[in-house]
Amino acid sequence: MNEAEKLLRAVFRFGDGNEWDAIATIDRSRSDSWEHIHPDARYSLFGPSGTKEMLVGRDAFLDFVTRCAAAISERHDEIVTISGIDEQCALVHARAYRRSRATGEEIRYEWAMLYRVEDGRITYGADMLDADAQAFWGRVLG
Repeated sequence: MNEAEKLLRAVFRFGDGNEWDAIATIDRSRSDSWEHIHPDARYSLFGPSGTKEMLVGRDAFLDFVTRCAAAISERHDEIVTISGIDEQCALVHARAYRRSRATGEEIRYEWAMLYRVEDGRITYGADMLDADAQAFWGRVLG
């Protein structure tokens, strides 16, 4: 098990039998919920445009997560697996349920996110969503 897989298993509480919420896990009022993210981390995420956007810095990522949380009224994530890749990278595969706060639209989808971890902190993350999930987030955040 590499450094990235160890960190992500702890962050996502993978294997402890508890439910996990990808969005609510990061609480800006508690530094212990985001200290695992490097201050200069970069994230390539599907944003409101429905296309990939680069977020630079922990604060940009935390702002994005806050916007996502505000846009949905119900959510649930199930982590399927976390797999280490080479020395610094790991892939998280999960199933998600989301309900739009504005319209009540619901969606179930699977997502994957590739992370790089250096010196015990996430320095890069890139998500993968299918076209339906991308379109949902484009409508919800747009």
